[in-house]
Amino acid sequence: MPPIQVLIAEDHALLADALELLLGTQADMRCVGIARDGAQALTKAQALQPDVLLLDLGLPQLDGLAVMQALRTAQCPTRTLVVTARMDAASVRAALGLGAAGYVPKNDSSHELLQAIRRIAQGRRYVSSEIAALFIEDPAAPEPATKLTPSETVILQLVGEGLTSKEMGAKLGISEATARKHRENIRSKLGLRNSAEMAAYAIRAEGGNTAPGPL
Repeated sequence: MPPIQVLIAEDHALLADALELLLGTQADMRCVGIARDGAQALTKAQALQPDVLLLDLGLPQLDGLAVMQALRTAQCPTRTLVVTARMDAASVRAALGLGAAGYVPKNDSSHELLQAIRRIAQGRRYVSSEIAALFIEDPAAPEPATKLTPSETVILQLVGEGLTSKEMGAKLGISEATARKHRENIRSKLGLRNSAEMAAYAIRAEGGNTAPGPL
């Protein structure tokens, strides 16, 4: 299997170099370039089309969110892992809303970062537990009194994998409208306001691998 192609978009040279060195220690990863600002990140991502883009949100010229918006408009297949110091829920919502496949803070361990890269390269999503907890008022609180049905549990798992309602319908043999209705029910039962919050909740609840079954 070819190594995971990773592009680093980070304006702090010391951190960018450290990330490049880290990737170099992994047999299954290869750094294909470093972008020092948002304009470079956009140009290199479109030209190189790496498997994963490590993207800082606070880039000069174009910030990370603007880069993601441009890549989304251009239908670039590269999957984005946001690596940033921004820890507020608004930034997480904005990034996930623009299609980020993952979100980890810069103070996370190298082990968690590498785990996130591998998971995203597999077509899944990753949000660190610290970030996902932003959407849960009390992470230690008991589960909601209103339990999810087996069908809703499967849908929640697929949300964590990044599938759209249309893709869920095709995978599970149900209509897109039915999948969308399940998502609405899940949001209502769990008190989540939008798809970004549901994705973060799903990833946090999943913890490990998912193996969804039929509805």
